[in-house]
Amino acid sequence: MTEICKFSFTQHISKEAIEERITLAIVTAECVYGPAKVRLHAGYSAADGKAVIDVSGEVGEHIAQVFTGLMIKHLGEDAFTVTRTAVAPKAGAA
Repeated sequence: MTEICKFSFTQHISKEAIEERITLAIVTAECVYGPAKVRLHAGYSAADGKAVIDVSGEVGEHIAQVFTGLMIKHLGEDAFTVTRTAVAPKAGAA
């Protein structure tokens, strides 16, 4: 079972702005866990006004926590919501 955090923003924020902050969070994860582990275990998706981060492992948890902190500093605590969800793997996925 994969766990994800879904971020939904109440004010307009572009995909590029979201990805900038996710990239910063990934850099911090590389400093802690090393680039190879981050490359193997980090996963995210971003679009205008929303983002999803795979938090199934410690690398994803770290990225989500740093991203959340960066977004709170940038937009404020009330500017977005975070929902944690378990997602079943797709049939036939390896």
